[in-house]
Amino acid sequence: MTTPHHNTNDPVDLALVDNAVHRAEGLAVADPSSRLADAVAVELAIYLAALITPAEYHLNRMPGRSPAEQRARDVLADSIRHARSVQHDQQTGAFTNPTARLYLLAGACRLLKNAMVPSW
Repeated sequence: MTTPHHNTNDPVDLALVDNAVHRAEGLAVADPSSRLADAVAVELAIYLAALITPAEYHLNRMPGRSPAEQRARDVLADSIRHARSVQHDQQTGAFTNPTARLYLLAGACRLLKNAMVPSW
């Protein structure tokens, strides 16, 4: 398996993010301490870093006039904060549970990926 080296100027391929999320969830159950799980965690960390900037851009362009629009902004802002926290923990090696590491990275990627896809 190759690890993606994402150029931050290029858009993130959301299908690749989905694929990595599904592999992480499977490995979290089957073999969270394996080398493959470590490689998938690194892959997710790269995608997570690449998703944060577009999510912040999207947040800054979202209207917030109505209560529903403001709620959507709040949810995205919380998702970005969560993703930054997970990213920090991955970078500092704070994860002591390999299963939790995979689930947290996968979940943060999924949250930001879903924020980038229009729901209408």
